[in-house]
Amino acid sequence: MFKKIYGLIFLKLTKLKTLIVAYIISKGGKNLLQKHKKINKNKLLILFIFIGILIGGIISSRLIFSEKPPQDTSKVLNTIEKVAELSTSKYNYSNIVTITKDKSFKNIKIPFTEKSFIIKYNGIVKGGVNLKDITIANNTRNSITININKWGIIEHYIDEENVYIYDVKNALFNRVEVNEVLKELSNSKKEYEKKVIDEGFLEEVKISIKKNLEGNLKNLGYKEVIINFKE
Repeated sequence: MFKKIYGLIFLKLTKLKTLIVAYIISKGGKNLLQKHKKINKNKLLILFIFIGILIGGIISSRLIFSEKPPQDTSKVLNTIEKVAELSTSKYNYSNIVTITKDKSFKNIKIPFTEKSFIIKYNGIVKGGVNLKDITIANNTRNSITININKWGIIEHYIDEENVYIYDVKNALFNRVEVNEVLKELSNSKKEYEKKVIDEGFLEEVKISIKKNLEGNLKNLGYKEVIINFKE
């Protein structure tokens, strides 16, 4: 850009000098030529001063209005880490599971092997995002773009102190074992996760993450916060 400006200025000065010399020669006076040389020097000096001021103004304006450096990345990462920890959605539930089992041989039920029991328990499903799944795609002074590569259910636990087993009916040759109860609890958890996902739980998680990230990053001074969720 500056090379073009210097080129244009040099071209203008050359044309101006040629015109002045031609004018003086046309008047046909050597003394007049010398006199005009002094005048010409003064004019050139003024012109150069003016050009210097002009160039200085252009450089200063570029420095002043050029894009400011991006926000401190460490501060941004700290904010994102706090948001990742806090922006979790919780789903509290109670569930009752009835289990009935028996043993069979070649699809023939074996007598005295039927057993059953009922499990009642409380669980909590937590949805959110892990810090490792958040990346900064773009970061300028006024704008930041965040990519959420993965989000969803990050924890699902059962209140073991409030697990109740009712109506245990042991068969003569098939008793209820502790491992069986634990296995059924694990299966029930998976089924319940599918249930809450079908009810729109992941969309709630997504909205919560977006809202918290936008709010906290705008508090840092960003005017534009773009959140991209990778589907």
